[in-house]
Amino acid sequence: MIRPATADDARALAELEVRAWRWAYVDFVAEEDMITIADRVERWSERGVDGAFVAEVDGRVVGVVQVDDEGQLRGLYVEPAAQGAGLGAELHDHALEELRRRGVDDATLWVFEANGHARGFYERRGWAVDGEMSTAAEAPEVRYRKELGR
Repeated sequence: MIRPATADDARALAELEVRAWRWAYVDFVAEEDMITIADRVERWSERGVDGAFVAEVDGRVVGVVQVDDEGQLRGLYVEPAAQGAGLGAELHDHALEELRRRGVDDATLWVFEANGHARGFYERRGWAVDGEMSTAAEAPEVRYRKELGR
């Protein structure tokens, strides 16, 4: 089940993100640059859960995605043990529908350049690198763009 995130989900979201980071980014994000549960609880508390949706299985948060009004898909994370079961695709599609509902025609997202798994996931869904680069957690990121259409 996908539902809007609530403030009560902050701890579960933080724990999920930390597990996902440690599983997916261990080869290119240094230990000292990894996120912590405390960091993420603070982030969810400060930024809030607007535009965030969680995937829940048996009452447990196993995935999250967030979108913003600028058309950015932010932080699509799925419990490592649940990856490959289609939850990421469901969250992705839900996020794009939410962006369309908000009137967004041109969506963006950032991915670590070395994250081949995520890059393949997005490319299979029609996202394309647009040439913009940045750095997060001391690792290079590339920006992807997708026309959403109506």
